Parts: sequence; C-alpha cells; structure tokens
Amino acid sequence: MKIVPGFLIRAINLSKIPWKWLVAIVLTVTLIYGNLYIYDELTKLPPKEAVLQGLAKTLNAQSYTYRAVAQREIEGEKNIISDISGQKNLQGVHIAGKIPLIKAEIEVYQFNDKMYRKDSTSQDWLIVPRKNIASMEQFIAEINPLGIFNFTENMEVKYVGKEKVADETCRVYEIMTRGQAKYLELYWNDFNYILWLDRKDGMIRKAQISAEHRDNSQHILTVTVEIADFNKEITITPPQVKGE
Repeated sequence: MKIVPGFLIRAINLSKIPWKWLVAIVLTVTLIYGNLYIYDELTKLPPKEAVLQGLAKTLNAQSYTYRAVAQREIEGEKNIISDISGQKNLQGVHIAGKIPLIKAEIEVYQFNDKMYRKDSTSQDWLIVPRKNIASMEQFIAEINPLGIFNFTENMEVKYVGKEKVADETCRVYEIMTRGQAKYLELYWNDFNYILWLDRKDGMIRKAQISAEHRDNSQHILTVTVEIADFNKEITITPPQVKGE
C-alpha cells in the first residue's frame, strides 16, 4: 500500500534541495538564540541584588496603575477580602474597588493636600475632615501595593525561573523575609513573597504575598498584586463636591 503517490515522489528531486543552505540557516538561528540565552544568563544579577534593584526602581516610580486582590482561606474555604484598583502620579492617588467581606464599595482620592471619599449611601463626594485625614492616610498606606514591598535587608532570595505577565517575560524570585507593613504583622506571620521582575527593566510586574494567621495556621492570607504603566502619563482629577 503506497502512502505517498508515485508521481509526488518523482516530482521531488532530493538532490536539488539546497541542503547546505538549510543546514546553514538552522545553525545560524540556533547560534543566535543560543547566544541570546547565554547573554541573558551572564547578565542576570544575583537574586538578592536583582530584587533590591527591582524594589528601588519600583518604589521610585513617579506613576503607575495596579490591581490588588486579597484572599483568605480558612480550612480550605476561600473568600475574597478586597479587590482594589488604583492609579498614582506625582499629584495624587485614586483607588476604587470592592470589599466583599463586608459587602462594601470604596472610592477615594488623595489629591495634593485634600482627601475625598464617596459616601456609600448617598454616592456623593465628601471632603475628609482634617481630623480624620491621618486615619484615611493610614488606610491608603495599608492598601498601597508598594508599601508591602519595603523589605528588610535580612532576606533570603531564590531565583525560580521565568514566566510571562501581560506578555512581558519576567524573572521570578521567591523571598523569605519580614516586611515593613506593620498592619499585616498584627495578625499574620510566616510571610512568603514571590516577585515577578520584568526581564528588560527590572520593575515589579506582579507580586504574591502569603502568610499564616498568628492564632490559626489553617487561616491563610494571600495578596496578589499586578502593576503596570510605570512612569507613564496618568491624569488624576479630583471629584466635584457639592457646595465647594
């Protein structure tokens, strides 16, 4: 039984195929990609240095957008605590999202020296009184995704490979350390961080933080953050307040 028709075999003259050119092309492509891989590996910073540099670059960004999702797991049952999106520039911060745990929505602006929040009942915009600004600023600091990346120097870092985040190739690092987010340390311990650093610019594109509750090791907190639009032009306009 003939699998390939005889006329097709006769039509293909193997002696006329430019094998040398094909082999040369394959070898060239292999060498190019091989050299790129070797260059990438040789120019890769040591894990701890890469993370420290990535943190510095990210924390010094003049603007960015982000989404942060916090989830808790209690004995296998998972629930979303908060799902917040935000944007920041040199003039201010705008955050908005949901807190399913208490069935609430939140939207806040911090612009220059004023802070605004949307009333969940009337949907009107209110200026936060100065006496309450400190607590609101603490709240913003607590949900600021970059705030939890302020590590101590005493940390163990391990490079674990590469993954893509939003079509960008990232180097992935696991970190064992204590952060500087005091509000997290009130209830949680045994922190584990995973950072995805952009292979090109070293910025943090994604992070995942997990911890155990101090009173129950079966109660797990996981916060996943994705950050984008570093140093791009981001416009934040404060809302209109009635009577202002």
